[in-house]
Amino acid sequence: MNYVNHPGSWQSYLLRGDNVGLPLMEVRDKYLQEQLLFENYMSFVQQQQLLMSNASGGGGPLPQTIDPSENEYVVNNYIDNYFV
Repeated sequence: MNYVNHPGSWQSYLLRGDNVGLPLMEVRDKYLQEQLLFENYMSFVQQQQLLMSNASGGGGPLPQTIDPSENEYVVNNYIDNYFV
């Protein structure tokens, strides 16, 4: 299985061997890209764990349906002042 590692703190990332001597903006872009890759990987892993727990019956109760009449923005099945 492939793992994606967190790039670490910015200070330690600057001193990492493959970044020494590179222009600062290039290192910054590289750091942000690695951080995004790590966050996307962790999100994917969490989604898979959630799917696996739901598939094995550990998902808990299903969400309740929402009664539109209980929502202060719904008037006669029309959403009013939602973006105000």
